[in-house]
Amino acid sequence: MKSRWIRRIRNSHGYGIQSPNDFYFVQHILHETTPYYRYTDLHHLAQRHSTSHRHYTEGSLQLLFRLANYVQPQTIVEVGAESLLPAYAITLGCPTGQCIRLNQKDILPDAIPDSPQIIQKKGDELLLFEEIQKQLLAIDLLHIAHTPYYSEIVKRALPHVSNKSLFIIEGIRDTPEKHTWWEQLQNQHTGISYDLKTTGLLFFDKTRYKNAYWINIRKQTSL
Repeated sequence: MKSRWIRRIRNSHGYGIQSPNDFYFVQHILHETTPYYRYTDLHHLAQRHSTSHRHYTEGSLQLLFRLANYVQPQTIVEVGAESLLPAYAITLGCPTGQCIRLNQKDILPDAIPDSPQIIQKKGDELLLFEEIQKQLLAIDLLHIAHTPYYSEIVKRALPHVSNKSLFIIEGIRDTPEKHTWWEQLQNQHTGISYDLKTTGLLFFDKTRYKNAYWINIRKQTSL
């Protein structure tokens, strides 16, 4: 059951949030409209692929860029994305990070510039994750796109979080089962979480008090 507080935050676009850190994140990361330095690259890619990748609009790519720019992750794991677009957006946001993409399907043709930051592994996503997690001390950013293994991936990733880790979970209302799972996960989470209607965010900073927000993110882009 969501609290009245969370419902008020959903309708206020962040006004009324008492934590200065959370207010900054909502206003200057989630709702930021000022163009960033690589938005032009994202704009051209989004325009070129606007009809072939329904999950990744220009606005959603800009959000991934801003989140990566905010967290500055060195170790990035992405599971189940049908395109290179989100990995490209994330690594543009953090040029020093390395992204490992796990996907059991052939990606759609992208014509996206090659990036040494992106490592691709094809096969069963759960088995691939179990393989790479043996080599990872920490996962700074986990991007769960559209995979049936979302619950198992989160469970296996939890031992690898640090205070700077961020989980980005897409499609949290794709099915009633996934929505119920997300609500339970957000309720059990001991850190800061954000429900953006289509996407869920989990932060793991142990120095912060638990807070769960439900935010209506603005849809406009910055170009």
